[in-house]
Amino acid sequence: MRVTIPGVRFLTAEALLLFGGVPALFLTGLPRRITAPILLAAVTYAAIQGLRARLVPRRSFGMNGFRRGRPHLWLFVAFAAVSTAAVAVFEPDQLFVVVRNDPRLWVLMLVIYCVFSVYPQTLLYRMFFLERYRGLFRSESTLILANAVAFSWAHNLIPHPLVYVLTFGGGLLFSRTWLRSRSALAVSIEHALYGFWLFTVGLGSYFAFPGA
Repeated sequence: MRVTIPGVRFLTAEALLLFGGVPALFLTGLPRRITAPILLAAVTYAAIQGLRARLVPRRSFGMNGFRRGRPHLWLFVAFAAVSTAAVAVFEPDQLFVVVRNDPRLWVLMLVIYCVFSVYPQTLLYRMFFLERYRGLFRSESTLILANAVAFSWAHNLIPHPLVYVLTFGGGLLFSRTWLRSRSALAVSIEHALYGFWLFTVGLGSYFAFPGA
């Protein structure tokens, strides 16, 4: 997509407002009755703009021929091993705490997390952000970096260094997967694996998972 000079200014302002300003509301201490409608309006605006611009073809909602799963799987296995060891050493009481104490909540959260958190984030941060603003960046690597920063910033509801680090790394990984596959399903599966593993292994409290 070729961006004109007025388009650059408009899209830059739009990106800063949607992905910088709106998440900043979480740090203001404003009540949810104020922040929730603003967040809903921002998401609705992004959805309308995405549909109007036809940013994502229908085929993107499937696997879209994605065949690079093995390296991603090994990366997840390594992440799972390291995170398990870290929790066992530094927070042993939290290791698999939800699985041990409330397995029904654990199963319920799997469904809720995938449907109401992972997939909407894929639509907004991968499909919308990466397709709408790619013309603002000179290289794909810069686009991926900007997406990772925005994705990490969106998790400032719990401003903990570990949260910022993990979500920044996730942003790098998920945006790269989208740009390589254009598969919302592949990105969502990958995102769900990492996010739900954090809840499973005992780090859910850092991400405001209930019962963690």
